[in-house]
Amino acid sequence: MNISILYGGTSMEHKISIQTGMAVVGAIKNTYDFQMVQLDHDIDSIIKLLRKSDLVFNALHGGDGENGNIQSLLNLHNITYTGSGPGASKIAMDKNITKLIAQSINIPTPKWILLKRNIVKGMSLLNDKAAKFSYPYVVKPADEGSTFGLTIVLQESELANAIGLATDFSNKIIIEEFIPGREITVGIIGNKTLPIVEIKPKHDVYDFECKYQEGMSEYFVPADLKDSLRNKITEDALRIYNTIGCRHYARVDFRLSDTNEYYLLEIN
Repeated sequence: MNISILYGGTSMEHKISIQTGMAVVGAIKNTYDFQMVQLDHDIDSIIKLLRKSDLVFNALHGGDGENGNIQSLLNLHNITYTGSGPGASKIAMDKNITKLIAQSINIPTPKWILLKRNIVKGMSLLNDKAAKFSYPYVVKPADEGSTFGLTIVLQESELANAIGLATDFSNKIIIEEFIPGREITVGIIGNKTLPIVEIKPKHDVYDFECKYQEGMSEYFVPADLKDSLRNKITEDALRIYNTIGCRHYARVDFRLSDTNEYYLLEIN
């Protein structure tokens, strides 16, 4: 089998995609023939390269690599690739839509509101909407990864800067209830859940540095949870995965409160 590793791209997560691509090389180099294909603006040339392979491993992060665009292009050219298809990818990249779907199937998710950049015209509007939550709360782009543009707002004076930062990354902004507690995540391969992982970052937030810099987070596998709670979380992780229509693999992120109530954050 010949595998093309598609990596790079133009999103904010370009460098992380390169790391992923190299990690895939390390995993398959002794087993499969492969070529590395960097996503750039010459799409026609890229498609010609990808057609020479039996499978494309999508190592892209964020942007067109996760929002359904590259998936649609590969489908158009009948190229087989790893990961979810266009529809599921587009939904999963949009935290607002993901949360709406979770809510519709009774999976707990933090309270939230959605703001669009073209209607943000003054702090009075923002304050009226944000008053739905008590401090602290989270301000973040609705369709960006790796916590880019995310701020935990502790007081009113920080709101304007948080909104400004989020709008640097997206036209759609989520203001979300902050859930104090533990960071947990459920990996899914095929249609089976993996053991729940608890993540303990060195920072207050599991931010970009904690995600990608060695030694900035500790990972506990399996997470120390009661069986009944573990079963509920994994069942809901698989339910949102299947409801959205994901395939092959995903990671579902939750917050677990101090009273052991869990809340879906997003699916990757």
